[in-house]
This record gives sequence, C-alpha cells and structure tokens, in this order.
Amino acid sequence: MENLELIISLASACLGLVVAVAAVIAKYASSAKARKAAEQTMDICNALLPYIEQAESFANYSGAEKKEYVMTKANRYAIENGIAFDETAVSDKVEELIALSKEVNAKDTTKTDEVAAVSGSAEAAAGRDVITIPAKK
Repeated sequence: MENLELIISLASACLGLVVAVAAVIAKYASSAKARKAAEQTMDICNALLPYIEQAESFANYSGAEKKEYVMTKANRYAIENGIAFDETAVSDKVEELIALSKEVNAKDTTKTDEVAAVSGSAEAAAGRDVITIPAKK
C-alpha cells in the first residue's frame, strides 16, 4: 500500500513537471515563430527601397500604378526567397516610406521667401528696379 502511494505521488509530481516543460516549449515555439515572421517582414521591407526608387523614375505613371509596381516586385521577392507575403504590412510600409520621402524632399518655401524679401529690399535700397514674384502656396 505504501508503494502505491509513493508511485501516485511520484506520478503526480512528474505530470506537473511535464505540463510545466510543455508550457515553456509552447511559449518558446510561438515566440520563435513570431520572430521568424518579423525577420521575414523586415527582409521584404529592406528590399522595398530599390523598388520604390525604380518606381519614382517612371514619369508617366500615376502614384497608384507605381505602388502596384512596388507591391508586385515585393511579392516576387517574397516568392523567390520562400517568405510569407503579408500584403497589408508591406502596403503600410510602402505608404510609410513614401510619406517619409515626401517629407524629406519637401521644399521649405518660407526660407526662400525670407531670403527674397531681404534681397529685394537691399536691391531697392541700392536704387535698382525690383521685380517681386508672389510665392506659391
């Protein structure tokens, strides 16, 4: 009878240990899967920049057509490299990169207007004719 109690207590302890180990393994496996998906998404996003640069050189195409070109190239990259393609994540990243590009490339017209105003007043003070051109809004 004592042996039976000992066996039952050992079995319950082992069962608890097996459940704890299984939980750790499951958590590690899911985090490894998430890490792999994130790495693959970053891989595709890093490949987007050259495609965006190529699309920007297409002068006679609309923004939507250029984006479609970039998305197609990114999808082909994913297929060639055996990467799962998440269209919404890639589309969001393309939009983010385009917005960043527009922000970086935007001209600051306030500085040029200030320089023109100072230059114009100096010209007028020197007795020269000054032609004023209204700034674009």
